[in-house]
Amino acid sequence: MAKMKVTLKAELPKGEFYWVTTVEADSEEEALTAAEHLFMNEMDKSKEWEFNSFEISNP
Repeated sequence: MAKMKVTLKAELPKGEFYWVTTVEADSEEEALTAAEHLFMNEMDKSKEWEFNSFEISNP
């Protein structure tokens, strides 16, 4: 198994949402699945969360 950094991006009606995590996997497909499961688990167990970093620029 190798460590892989995975960035998931969702196109939403009014913006984009990114989830970045590191997983151990044997393939890119396995890494994608692991990252998706980690995201769902994080959202299920988190009652409150907030953004703690931002970047602002002109469009």
